[in-house]
Amino acid sequence: MYLLKKTFLPLVLASLALTLSACSGVNPSLTAERPRDEAFRMVLKKEMSSLNVPIEASSDELGKALNQTIRKELYKGSTKTRGLTADIVRNGPIAVSAADNYLYFTLPITMSLSYGMFETPTIPLKLKFKANARITPDWKLNTDIYYLGLSDLLAEDIGIGPLSIKPRSIVEGITQPLQKVLSDLISKKINDMFPLKTRIAKVWNAAQKPVLLDRNYNAWLNLTPREVMLYPLYAQNNRVKLSVGINSFAELVVGPEPAAKPPVPLPNLKLVNTIDRNFRIAMNADLFYKDILKIASPLLLNKEFNSDGKTIVIKDLDLYGNGDKFVVKLETKGSLDGVFYLTGKPRFDPQTNIFSVEDVDFDMQTQSLLLQSADWFLHGTIKSMIQEKLNMDLTQRLEQSREMARKAIAQVQLADHVLLKGNIKTLKFSDVLVQKDKISIQVYTEGESAVFFQ
Repeated sequence: MYLLKKTFLPLVLASLALTLSACSGVNPSLTAERPRDEAFRMVLKKEMSSLNVPIEASSDELGKALNQTIRKELYKGSTKTRGLTADIVRNGPIAVSAADNYLYFTLPITMSLSYGMFETPTIPLKLKFKANARITPDWKLNTDIYYLGLSDLLAEDIGIGPLSIKPRSIVEGITQPLQKVLSDLISKKINDMFPLKTRIAKVWNAAQKPVLLDRNYNAWLNLTPREVMLYPLYAQNNRVKLSVGINSFAELVVGPEPAAKPPVPLPNLKLVNTIDRNFRIAMNADLFYKDILKIASPLLLNKEFNSDGKTIVIKDLDLYGNGDKFVVKLETKGSLDGVFYLTGKPRFDPQTNIFSVEDVDFDMQTQSLLLQSADWFLHGTIKSMIQEKLNMDLTQRLEQSREMARKAIAQVQLADHVLLKGNIKTLKFSDVLVQKDKISIQVYTEGESAVFFQ
């Protein structure tokens, strides 16, 4: 009985105190616990970007280079006919064309045949070949030559001393060593004309250093190259092209020069069937909570909010990040004095460029406290008012970034005699990241780029 009285008495006294407090008009005072700290996601998503490095030549340019390289004496040696030798000499310029992803060569020659003391007059011919070029993962360019036949009619038989021979079969019998000679020479010349590894290494190394785009804005292009991809050789309409793509992350940074990263060596070449030619530059719009508060505070502080016949006034307001949400801390006076916490999720609408907050609601600890003492406050207009006043229109800021990127990327000097030219077509939304003191919104411009060697 004594224990029951000892337990029951404080409850009665507490109830009596609350009753007297209510009767005397004193407003309840509550302080909610701060929400438990949660871990942040550390980095924004990254959109891959492609630096397109076109390397091309016309079939006329290739023909000119081959004519300067391929010697006059092409073959002198035995044939499949015992005792018969052939002497093949280039007899004019090589004609080169490109179509159907092949290179076509027409090689004018003269051929003379010898058998002991006997020799035929020189026979003018044109040999036709086609070649396809392959680039191996170790950056080597190889050509495979195929003999297509003669472009001239030959006599069926030619007499040479005691022999009667078929010149067509003689020619076709010695095309194999000719093909080997031509394949080696063409491979060498194409490698000279398309110094693939040397050029790509120059772009790769230059892309790892921040490039100043605009001195007035202190804007930098920060590239992080990841891999090098090669599309199969294109040979059409008498043009020969190599399409190389350097996959990278590209970011527009405004402020101090980004710290240089440790250099990454040129990776192995990756052969692919298609290349994404889009060049994307990420741009971050950082919204610091202190700046959001400067806009929202005049709209919320010292304003009356009514609910269920009661009135509160927000006397203090604060924002900070927590996990993937942000937290609103309120200090109120009036029908309810206290400190309370609400949470919300950031949202960016790329159609309107409006940053807004969604799902604003009291934190679980605050809800539990208010359910016991001030249920009316949970259902008031305070949540919707805060959600509305935290919205921001970012159109002007994003358009400024887009224009900066458009002008800057029009022509960028990556290195000596290496130019990056690009255009900007669209602006797209990428990601939102909540941090302790700010919210980062990432958008990226998308267009096309090409690297040119001067």
